[in-house]
Amino acid sequence: MLNLDPGMMFWTWVTFFIVLIILSKLALKPMLTAISNREDQIRGDIDNAKKQRDEAEELLNQHKELMASAESEAQKIIKENQQLAEKTKQSMIETARKEADKIIENAKKEIDRQKESALSSLRAEVADLAIGAAEKIIIQKLDKSEHDKIINEYTNSMPKSEKN
Repeated sequence: MLNLDPGMMFWTWVTFFIVLIILSKLALKPMLTAISNREDQIRGDIDNAKKQRDEAEELLNQHKELMASAESEAQKIIKENQQLAEKTKQSMIETARKEADKIIENAKKEIDRQKESALSSLRAEVADLAIGAAEKIIIQKLDKSEHDKIINEYTNSMPKSEKN
């Protein structure tokens, strides 16, 4: 069995408390200070990490806003360019239409001038023919059958024009 000696117990307790006091003076204070410093450093790092995360989130939100703004601006520019292209297209079509109408109008005027010129020329030629026929009739003063014969001969002697 176990034999308990009260003197030994007393000195064991005294030694324990002396070692405890020495350790608390020499080792416990520096260890607690180191633990406290380490705790403060960890808390500071956590706070710093939270602050950096918040800043990163804010930058991300700003970036998203800038991207949305840039996308909106790009869509606006594209729409404006499409409208400008459509206006330019319509303007070019209208200009071409006006030029085509002007060309057609000039062609019609030229056709009318040439028609009038041809008609004037034809009238002059008919007048010359009529004068020539009348001149022959007056010169010859013949009877009706001879008049018809002279007119037929004169008209047959005229150059033939092609019909269109």
